[in-house]
Amino acid sequence: MNLLLLDLLPPPASDAVSTALQAYAGKAPRILRSAAAARTRLAAGGTDLLVLAGDDGRRLLDAYGELAAGPLPPTLAVCGGDSVEAAVEAAVGLLGAGVGAYLVRDDAGRWRGRLAAEAAALLDRSRSKSGEHVRLAQIIDGCSAAMFAIDRAHRVTHWNRACAALTGIAAADIVGTSDHWRPFYPKAQPCTADFIVDGVQAARHGDDRRSHRPRSAEGGYETQEFFPALGSGGRWLHITAAPLRDGRGETIGAVQTLHDVTERKQAEENLLRSEERYRLLSITDSMTGLYNARHFALRLGEEMDRCRRYRHSLALMVMDVDNFKQFNDTWGHVQGDQVLIRLAECIVACLRRSDQGFRYGGEEFVVLLPETDMEEAAAAAERLCNMFANSEISPVAGSSVRCTASIGVTTFVPGETPRDFVARADSGTYEAKRLGKNRVIRIPPPAAPPPR
Repeated sequence: MNLLLLDLLPPPASDAVSTALQAYAGKAPRILRSAAAARTRLAAGGTDLLVLAGDDGRRLLDAYGELAAGPLPPTLAVCGGDSVEAAVEAAVGLLGAGVGAYLVRDDAGRWRGRLAAEAAALLDRSRSKSGEHVRLAQIIDGCSAAMFAIDRAHRVTHWNRACAALTGIAAADIVGTSDHWRPFYPKAQPCTADFIVDGVQAARHGDDRRSHRPRSAEGGYETQEFFPALGSGGRWLHITAAPLRDGRGETIGAVQTLHDVTERKQAEENLLRSEERYRLLSITDSMTGLYNARHFALRLGEEMDRCRRYRHSLALMVMDVDNFKQFNDTWGHVQGDQVLIRLAECIVACLRRSDQGFRYGGEEFVVLLPETDMEEAAAAAERLCNMFANSEISPVAGSSVRCTASIGVTTFVPGETPRDFVARADSGTYEAKRLGKNRVIRIPPPAAPPPR
């Protein structure tokens, strides 16, 4: 058995530890007195048991932290101290950092009798863990999905070939480090596996692209996240993470799996865009770009309901192009379409963000004006009427004509039907035409009808 003793003790205490180790192993341990030298020796391999000996718990912990940058064999700490409290504090720190066993060196020498038993038990546990480690490595390396594992100190213990292919980072460059965040984020931040190790039961990290939710597996989580740095143009990953537990059920690490779902996400986004495009096509008049009559019926009902519920005002314009049949007969339907398009442009130019314009049918248009009273609606209609009347339309090169529109305006009375509401505004259009066209006529609403 090859023992390595990192001896930070003064003689004769140093000699006592090395003698006890020689009695246990049957041969003298290799003794080194600096963490740097011990790290070099450990990197060469062949060490079965590492023993740290010292009277300063903080110094031992720092030395172990320096050694832990690389792979370590089973490690036993032998520490004295000026007080029981100091020894306990050192023990907690070292065991929490990953030391496998700890002995308090007492002046009576009772620790010598326990050293052999602690070392043997530590090596037995190590062999058992080694077998589990090999099995875990076989499972992870044989998985076609990208997968990595970390220990309780957040160091990478496994990084399979699929993970190397996905991230472009070889296992040799990341195993033993805590840099598993590096392929995914521009600066250090926890991955899902880190939340598992830290015992985080629910987490949100960063922006709304990532949210962790429990899986059916106890303590596991899953999430989807977009990583701009991965691949060309970034990748969407579906991430699952679950704890790794020892025989006592304690979490000793976590395993994280990464499935590239970029193509699926792109297909979903394309489908959503297609659905939205077809939805807009279904409610839009293709020639003018305004909403169509079908959408007007829907929005009219919604706005009337909102008006009743919140007691807001609601106004409606109905307009009709004057002498449109005559224009078509003179210049043709193609040029007549340009008149309708020009009127639609004027409607859009005069609308507020809350207003909506619709092509109702033929040369007739309507505008819904939520939270607008009669005076405001009439003023908006006058602006629209004047803008359209001052617009020039060129049916043929070198000529221009002007068209006008007649507009009826009214406001909604709670309790009336959509048909009555539209018919009243439409009657204003007919009245405008009767009085000479190119004008706005207000049709005041009747008194509220009695409840039915």
